[in-house]
Amino acid sequence: MIALTLLVASVALADSLNPSTVIPGLWLASAPAAGGLASFTLGVFSVYTAGGLVLLFGPGRVLINALHHFHGPFEHVVEAVGGLLVLAVAVALWRSRTSGDEQPRARRSYTRASAFALGAGIMAIELPTAFMYFGVISAILAAHQAAPVEFALVVAYNVLFVAPLIALLAIRRWGGARVDGWIGSAESRVRYVGQLALSGVAALAGAALLTIGLIGLVAV
Repeated sequence: MIALTLLVASVALADSLNPSTVIPGLWLASAPAAGGLASFTLGVFSVYTAGGLVLLFGPGRVLINALHHFHGPFEHVVEAVGGLLVLAVAVALWRSRTSGDEQPRARRSYTRASAFALGAGIMAIELPTAFMYFGVISAILAAHQAAPVEFALVVAYNVLFVAPLIALLAIRRWGGARVDGWIGSAESRVRYVGQLALSGVAALAGAALLTIGLIGLVAV
């Protein structure tokens, strides 16, 4: 149980450094009101938690067992195609990168509903490719814990996942106007560095998947 908890916590903290949530969070934090950031955080947490619980108590076990039976040429074709898709994403990220020195864009207020919808929408789009999250859910299922324990682990994962947003919200609320300049600068830098890092990781992952798939197809 301790090992499983440590696994959940470590993966959640690594997964929390996600530019798809951190960059919009920084942008919302620099808006005139901080309420948008709180709603955005709630949207991220709600959808990611709901998706995990649906997999955990719904079709998760069946889907994971089914994946274990995909072998042979079909498995290698999926790996090769997946590698090509990830490489395409890497190229798109690289081409869309922006300079960290660009002029800051004008900030505007967001309604709580629109900020919540933004967070929920981002996570709904990302959920089908949340491989780190799927790995944790698979580990929880494999541990055969009681349902309340499984529920608590998924909730704990998501609390840690939004921890950077919660920290940013605290800084924004108690730091006042003094942190506005820092937040604006951080948003620009994180956006630029995050795109570079994501494009590099995606390129490596895509190349690895494509290579594994092609080698498997040749060996069949």
